[in-house]
Amino acid sequence: MTILCLGDSLTYGYGVPRDEAWCSLASGLCGHDVQNLGVNGATTGEMREMEIDPSADALFVMGGLNDLFMGMGPAVPLDNILAICERARAAGLRPVVGIPMQISPDVDEAWCDGSVDVDHVRAAYAAFADALARLCAERGIESIDFRPLIGPAELSFDGIHLNRRGHRRMAEAVAEFWKRRP
Repeated sequence: MTILCLGDSLTYGYGVPRDEAWCSLASGLCGHDVQNLGVNGATTGEMREMEIDPSADALFVMGGLNDLFMGMGPAVPLDNILAICERARAAGLRPVVGIPMQISPDVDEAWCDGSVDVDHVRAAYAAFADALARLCAERGIESIDFRPLIGPAELSFDGIHLNRRGHRRMAEAVAEFWKRRP
């Protein structure tokens, strides 16, 4: 089985070697070809424009934080992720959505370029994750909720990206999902 993974830096594996990013680890754990199509800094709009290989079996998509950091409301990434899933289904791929873990409460404006109200983004990200989980349930789209699995101990120095432990936990969750739902 070939699983394409669309996403931002959380999928790409910002800060860790390629072979330690969760896609690579999950591939080894579940025995499927888990292809990393993550792009650092990608918005869900950019993910929506990416080509999807119709010969793949499934499409995993996770993103939205970059949209919110850019001042977009939660409706924008919700609409984009839904459109990506609909396009995947139309191409014969099984869509699966990652409900993203939350950023650390320690992240502040100093981390960001320009003026960003991180407390506002944090609240919007939590609302987005809740709405995304509801949307998936309502539309019959399978999802993996990383919120109960990934906490501050799995986040890197910046409180946003995964550390090696976080990539391992995410890979284990993805591999377990595909073992239970081949």
